[in-house]
Amino acid sequence: MSEYFEPQFDHHRPWEVEHSFNDVLAEQLRKAPYLLGSLLIHAALAFAFAGLEFLGRSVNEAPVLEVAAPEPPPEVVEEEEPEEEIIEEEIEEPVLQEAELEEAVEQETLEEIGDPNFTSDAPFDSDAWNSDVGLGGGAGGKYGRRGGRGGGKRGKGSPTEAAVKDALQWLADHQTPDDGYWDCDEFWLYDKYPDEPPSDGPGSPVNDVGCTGLSLLAFLGHGSTMSRGEYSQQVRDGVRWLKENQLDSGLFGDEVGNPTLYNHSIATMAMCEAYYFSNRSPLLAKNVKGAIKVIVNSRNPYNAWRYSLEPNGDNDSSITGWMVFALKTAEDGRIKVPKDVYEGADNWFTEMTNPANGRTGYSLAEGGKGSRPARKRIYLERFPPEKSEALTAVALLCRIFMYDSSNIKRWQQHENWETLKQQADLMMETLPEWDEEGGSIDLYYWYYATFALNQIGDPYWKTWKKAIEKAMLGSQRKDGNFKGSWDPQVAAWGHEGGRVYTTAIGALILEVYYRYAKILGGR
Repeated sequence: MSEYFEPQFDHHRPWEVEHSFNDVLAEQLRKAPYLLGSLLIHAALAFAFAGLEFLGRSVNEAPVLEVAAPEPPPEVVEEEEPEEEIIEEEIEEPVLQEAELEEAVEQETLEEIGDPNFTSDAPFDSDAWNSDVGLGGGAGGKYGRRGGRGGGKRGKGSPTEAAVKDALQWLADHQTPDDGYWDCDEFWLYDKYPDEPPSDGPGSPVNDVGCTGLSLLAFLGHGSTMSRGEYSQQVRDGVRWLKENQLDSGLFGDEVGNPTLYNHSIATMAMCEAYYFSNRSPLLAKNVKGAIKVIVNSRNPYNAWRYSLEPNGDNDSSITGWMVFALKTAEDGRIKVPKDVYEGADNWFTEMTNPANGRTGYSLAEGGKGSRPARKRIYLERFPPEKSEALTAVALLCRIFMYDSSNIKRWQQHENWETLKQQADLMMETLPEWDEEGGSIDLYYWYYATFALNQIGDPYWKTWKKAIEKAMLGSQRKDGNFKGSWDPQVAAWGHEGGRVYTTAIGALILEVYYRYAKILGGR
């Protein structure tokens, strides 16, 4: 019985049990279905998690790809290259959208790229003082408040302003309609009244570039720019013509002998002023820089200028005066100019000025220190040099504008006041007088003296102002095709530039009230 009830336990250790190959194989076959099922389940779970991870990554990365995608291609910059040609065509259009002039433009943007459409006249609206050049004050910066202020308090209705308007209208009527320049010898072809006597007084065609520059300065001086003003079309056409007639070297016009650098300096001054009032448009920047390069390269080292494009050691006070103002106007447009050019010009004027009386001579070869203005031999009797102080006026005006006046309040504090006073006194002895028989008419002298004495102020200006207004207002033509012009036959150098010259420089003389602001007292 005990043998029947005894439980059957295995007391041996597992590793002590021996299994045959058949036993192991049978056991693995018995478990195979469960292993396969487990593997399938784990594989399915792995694929599921992998899919979720892939989808999650795709969802998160998609916006990043969309943000980076619109990076601008380089072709966008290249597409702007033909812009210059398109804009030049727009400049020729006589009608501008007035709304464009009212749009607010960020100044920083204009400083970087200029104003390709010529729609900004920021210098007109600025009240800032140009401390670098020492000019200006009030709206218009260095150029003051332009237009309609002939004689100051008398305003737009003054006889002076009426004379300016008539002169500008004559110039506008006689601008070549297709090309845009002023023809010194054939201007009469554009007379308005065919039944009236044609306007006469031709000049030399070699001076077309210079007289076009003077005419542009007269329009710009009155407030017309390439984008605004009554004569904006005339300004656009004239500037376009100068651009088209600038050589690769930067020279305006061709080499025509002695008038070459006269033409170039005056045209450069006009282009620089147009550039200033276009808010430094990139369409004019290359022209201005090329023109200034010609001026700087033609200067004699440590000295001044004369006729030659290549420095040859020869200098004269007349061309030097125009060069100084071309460079000063370029500086107003933020074109860099070597500072030693003004030192050289000042040294030259000092060398040519007689310390005994302050008179400045023309050149060492023609009269030397303190000599009277030069004249062509055939005109010596017709226009006596002793009736003009042209070079003295040139030196005085240049010294005023080249001087750093930031530390003085009146000209009597100038370190060389005695010389400046001597020069102003000489002009008081040679006041403007429209004397056709006596040969005293020298608009070149009157131009420089008017601007210089306006800066010096009273009592000199009061005396000069009365004389210049009498001379200019009483002699301006008021008849037919001549209306608004001044006769060139009776004026020194009128035979060179003709009626275009005398009318353009006459308008500039009468614009003295607003063309430049006072250097002293403007702060």
